[in-house]
Amino acid sequence: MKIGLIGGTGFYDLFPVLIEQCMETEYGQVTFLKGEYEGKEVYFLPRHGTTHGVLAPYVNYKANMLALKKVGVEQVIAVSAVGSVNPDIPIGGLSLLDQFVDFTRRRDNTFGRFSVDMTHPFCSDLQQVLKSAAQENGQTLYENTTLICVDGPIYETRSELQLFSSWGMDVVGMTNATEAALARELGICFSAVTLSTDLATGFAYIPPDLATHKKVAAENKDKVKALVLKAISLLSEQKRCLCAKSYNDYMLVKK
Repeated sequence: MKIGLIGGTGFYDLFPVLIEQCMETEYGQVTFLKGEYEGKEVYFLPRHGTTHGVLAPYVNYKANMLALKKVGVEQVIAVSAVGSVNPDIPIGGLSLLDQFVDFTRRRDNTFGRFSVDMTHPFCSDLQQVLKSAAQENGQTLYENTTLICVDGPIYETRSELQLFSSWGMDVVGMTNATEAALARELGICFSAVTLSTDLATGFAYIPPDLATHKKVAAENKDKVKALVLKAISLLSEQKRCLCAKSYNDYMLVKK
């Protein structure tokens, strides 16, 4: 069983042994790290590169997702840092994404080969696994969370964030909507957990900054890892979701 894990460099010590591998795709080369946990192959893909130097708008999302597909990954768990525009989700809070609004304007977020159903953009099976993992760990996981995805790397204005909140958004981030759309086009199950590292500008007197982001991420690293490891242990190959339906239908027609 092959599982994909997308996150930051803080996951490098998640497994005792990680073997670096490279995969060539038509969109470029991707470097990921292969490990093992409870008899399952885990492919860790550092979203922003091995040195965390690639900003969100310039991540090669197409190459990343296609590389995971090419090595045989069928289920992906992603972790990302976000800003909270819902006061009920505090700094350090873990949220399970359920919906997103794609507010990006300068990003190529599709392979452009066929249409896919995105009514439920995140895998229902993986969502249930993550809920069960949090429950077994005794962790709080905010559910039914809606992400608004923006281009970055600049932060949003106060008025934009207040508008997002009035729309019913919960968190603002720069990556997961693009990953979810591409995963669905490839027939890959995808679910995402977010860590709120700040109360987005307009809801706090302290503006967001990289130092604070890194500090909160470091302080909450262990609980994120615990959730991911428990979820991996609970994952099975049995699926009831429809994540691969559009892809499978396309492949049948193509044949």
